[in-house]
Amino acid sequence: MTTTNIDRLAEQLLINHDLLKAPVKISKLAKSLGIRVEMQDLDDEVSGFLVRKNNQDIVGVNINHPENRQRFTISHEIGHYMLHINQQSLFVDYYKGDKLFRKNSTRENYLMERQANQFAASLLMPKKLIAEEILKLPEVLDYEVKKCQISLKFKVSEQAMDFRLKALGYYDYGF
Repeated sequence: MTTTNIDRLAEQLLINHDLLKAPVKISKLAKSLGIRVEMQDLDDEVSGFLVRKNNQDIVGVNINHPENRQRFTISHEIGHYMLHINQQSLFVDYYKGDKLFRKNSTRENYLMERQANQFAASLLMPKKLIAEEILKLPEVLDYEVKKCQISLKFKVSEQAMDFRLKALGYYDYGF
């Protein structure tokens, strides 16, 4: 699935559930999809997981991680749910530095993780809403200040917002 297709799928999901507003109410979306979110005391390197058990989809989230990380983890696991749940029934995701990954990753798993990360970014930071927020910012502000303000609005880390702005092409133009 292409980046554009993932962006469209995430935006359509938000529209269908009347959640295309910043910050995205990600726990509400999970509930609307029938996914139970459980906060759990996991090893620090474990960010979260998605498991399908007895026809119930459960996302486990590390209660010890910051709220922005938890929101991204839930979104990432929703990405696995939307894109990959028919391929396997368990996804355990680890966090190191700025990346979600899977241990003993194969090429196929690597692709699934990239797609789930893309989906999470598209879900939490929809292209349309980013564009609207950028138009509201005074042009005199520098990139770092704008990035900080937008990341606060979307309840994501500045690092996640930086990646998203670069992916959308805003970084090169200094928006």
